[in-house]
This record gives sequence, structure tokens and C-alpha cells, in this order.
Amino acid sequence: MTKIEDIPFMNVALPRVNNGVQFPIPDLMSEIATMQNIEEAFDYVVGHLECAEQRDNIRPKKAAYCKRLYKLLKSGQFRITEADFRELVVKDGFKVRVVQCPKVFHRVGCHAIMVPFEKYTYPTLITNTAASIKGRGMHWLHQIVEEDILADPENMKMYYQCDIFHYYDSISQELMMAQTRQYTSDPVLLPMMYNFITLLKQGLSKGLRSSQCLANLHLSDIDHKMCQQVKYHQIEDPDNGIGTGVVVCGIGERRINGKKIRYHYYRYCDDIVICAASAKELWLLRDYLVSLLDELGLSIKPTEAVRPMLCGLDYLGYNTFLTESTEDDGEITYDTYSRIRKRSKQKFCRRIAKVQSRKRRQKLIGSFFGMAAHADCRHLLKKIITPNEFRKLKHKRKMEDIGNFDLPPVNLNGKKNFRGVKKYPRDFDRQGVIIVDYEYLPPKREVEKYEALVKAAEIRGERTDRIPLPKEKYLVQIIHNKLLCKMWTGDKEFGTRLEQMEEIGQMPFFAAIEMNYDSQYPVPRLVSAKKYGFVQPSDEELAALEKDLGVKLLKPKQ
Repeated sequence: MTKIEDIPFMNVALPRVNNGVQFPIPDLMSEIATMQNIEEAFDYVVGHLECAEQRDNIRPKKAAYCKRLYKLLKSGQFRITEADFRELVVKDGFKVRVVQCPKVFHRVGCHAIMVPFEKYTYPTLITNTAASIKGRGMHWLHQIVEEDILADPENMKMYYQCDIFHYYDSISQELMMAQTRQYTSDPVLLPMMYNFITLLKQGLSKGLRSSQCLANLHLSDIDHKMCQQVKYHQIEDPDNGIGTGVVVCGIGERRINGKKIRYHYYRYCDDIVICAASAKELWLLRDYLVSLLDELGLSIKPTEAVRPMLCGLDYLGYNTFLTESTEDDGEITYDTYSRIRKRSKQKFCRRIAKVQSRKRRQKLIGSFFGMAAHADCRHLLKKIITPNEFRKLKHKRKMEDIGNFDLPPVNLNGKKNFRGVKKYPRDFDRQGVIIVDYEYLPPKREVEKYEALVKAAEIRGERTDRIPLPKEKYLVQIIHNKLLCKMWTGDKEFGTRLEQMEEIGQMPFFAAIEMNYDSQYPVPRLVSAKKYGFVQPSDEELAALEKDLGVKLLKPKQ
């Protein structure tokens, strides 16, 4: 497949965001130094503290924190120093990391700065990157990889995988500051961003809120250049939309000539995967990637490898496999399945075996099930946890839309539940309508009135059988001017016509309502809609009304 040259965002110049923002942005402090932004940052940071006692202790200080931060941000004097954080040693399997943990006050300030900054910078990232981006994540990118394998298995038979050596520690602070100046030229914001970048003597801080965004932006230019070289496949777009770039929530797609473009390049922070049809092509792409990383002073770990997808792709906590099978007619069909990484399974089993608290056990099962729900491991869960715990889990890999199911109408207390705007019969005088359904029952107010009279009679010790029963009327559901309505009528002739149409199987039907004002009260009559020049709606129009209003109008074909 040839390289695409005219794709947006595939050049050195930074793109526009929503066709209205041009980089570098000269003024971001007008969005950062606002009480609303600072208060939202405080609520987010404090709400995500694990210790409930710490949350309760800090929440009363919200006004003081926000007032102080507002002054520091407005003047550009907000800084984080070595005295404002402590270092922690965190173990993740065989990896040992030293991370920085700032005080809550400085976390709030950093979050308040980064939210508006990310609002404009994240849309410049490619679609297939998912680390520390709201709306994307490990499961989201894992699903993208599975979909791409099934959509284009011939060009996904081989993969190259690599990890950048000590990525955060190896980032050049001078280059990172230069890249930041490409996105913003705000003279008040830049010194604070420089402070985040140079917090340590070398590299970026692991644990500081800003480092997640800056690490993504550092490799963004490489991502765009690699997308110009790797294979891709096209997906038919039923909406025939025109893509304007990658959206922040991660559901955006690149579109060319009405087709979605999916590149065989994936990055989760510093973990990169490239797919292609042959190993030779992957090694050539690898050499190009190494040359781009070398320009940033970065190198690849020696664990890099090129493997066939049939052996499994160990990525994002899963082992994803491509399978081949030959049909009787000689046609080769492809499929994919995923398993949870062996280390993750062992870690969960060791923890669950030691836990005795029921509440803690439920948390561990919920966490592991969140991983297992995106893989093919139903029987694994059945073996590890108890039968009662297994029955409580819902084994659905994808959420379904309620519109995909043919559900019967909802009945409340044995009665039909008619939705729609309440109208009077005279509102439909000489108008064409669709009679959807009807029910013969007493109005709610009549029932409540009857129940009140019965209760009062019982208190007085009087007979209740002498109280007249509530009068029943016809509740009719109608579509008028593409709007779902309902009306009450006590006219027997009108109701008899409805019953006759139901008996001959012609409900719903098209008609006009005509009001007769000769009697004491206005009386509605059902007449032909042709009398007033109304044309019966077509099947296409009825199908559109069914979809919009959620009612059954078309009769099933025999």
C-alpha cells in the first residue's frame, strides 16, 4: 500500500485545534487562573485521594487553598521545589521505580495548569496512543488492536515490539522545553512549565501530573512520521463523515474520501508496536524508528523483537493471538483471541489466597474481572473464584444499544404505559393522525377520588358498596406532526371504532379526527384522512417514526 501524503497532522508544523486555534497559543492563563478551574482541580485531586481521613481533613481547607492558588497562578509565581515533594520506591513486578509525590496543594496547582493545556495539545496526538489520556486506556487500545487484526490479517501477521530505555529519565529537558514553546508562548505560563520539566536534575519527574502529558507530546512528532511509513487499512464509514482530527476522548478516526484510516502503529507511553506482513519490512521500519529516537537522545531496550502474531502479542497486559483455519473449500479464515498475561494471573491468585476480608476480596475480584472481561477467559474465572462469586459476574464483552433488541411494551400493574404529550381531542380537529394504540380504563384522578371516598366511608363506618365506581374512559396514543401524544375521551362511538379496528387487525391505522360541536360537549369522530387532503405515510416514513419515537407501526411481513 502506498504512503498517504495529504493526511492532516502529517507535517512538522503543529495543526490547528477545532479549526480555530493556532500554535503557539499566546494566552492560556486566562483559562488557567480562574476560580472555577481551580475549584474543579481541587475537587478532582481531593476526590481521588485514597485515604478517607485525608480527604475529610483537606476538604474544609478548600476556600483557603483556592484563594492562595489563584494569587500564585495569576502572578505566575506557582512553583514546585524539592521541599514540596517526597520520593517513594514503587515495585511493579520486577521493576523498581523511584517516584515523586508532591503535596496536595501542589498537586491541585499542577492539575489546574495541565487541564487547559491538555485541552489544546491532546487533539494533536495520533489516534493509536492511549497512555494517560482521558477516554482512552489499556482496554481501549487493546480492543483497537484486536479489531485491526481481524480487519486486515494479511498485513498484521508479523509485529515488532520495543520499549524505550529509561524513558522518563532519558528525556532531554532542553528539548522538552523547546517542544513546549511550540505549543504555547504565554509568558506567564512558560516559567511554570519549565519548573515542572526541570524539577529533577535529569529527565522528567515520575509522579508529577504534568509529566504524563509532556511525555506523550515528546514522542508525538515521531508518531506522525511513523504513520507516514507503516501499513494501514481502510474501513467503510456508514456515516460518510469527514474527519477533522483526533478527538480528546479517543473515539475520533482519520477519514479520507469517506473511509476511516487505521494505521498499524500503536504506542502506550514508551511501549511501541508496529505490524506488517513480513519481518523484512518490520526491520526497515525499526531502523527508521531508531533513527528518529536517536534525534531525541533516546534508545531502545535490547528486549526488542520481531515475532509472528500466531505466537501471540504480549501487550497491554494481554497475550493476543491471530489464528488461521482452512475451510472445506480451501478458503483461509482468520480469528483472534486474547488471554491475560501469566504474571497478572499469578499475582491475582496469590493475593486472593491470602485475603480473608469479604470486602477486600470483592475489590480484588472486581479489579481482575475488569481485565478478564476484555479477554477470552471465562473458564479461568470459574476455576479461581467460588461458584457464588462467579454467578454474580456479568460476562458481556461489549455494551449493546437498547435499540438492537425487539422488546415488548412496558406494562405497569397490568396496564399499558403510554408515553407522549397530553392533549385534548379538539387539538386534533381536522388533522391527520396515526392511532397507535388505546386502553379502556378509569383516569387516575377518578381512581384517587374513589379511593378517598371509600376510605372516608370506612372511617365513618358507612357502607362502601354504595359509592359509585370510577367511570372508565378511552386513553388513546396518537402520533401527530411526528410527535407522540395521548388523549382521553369518554365517547362510546369513538371507542367502538377503536375496538372494531383492533378486532380486524388494523391497529395502528391512519385517520383524521373531526370534532362535532352540535351536542352539549364537543365529541370527536374518526373519519378518513383523505377528507381533509392528508396523504397516508409511506413505509419509509413509518420506519423513520418507529426509530425516532420507539413505537411499533409497521406490521410484520407474512
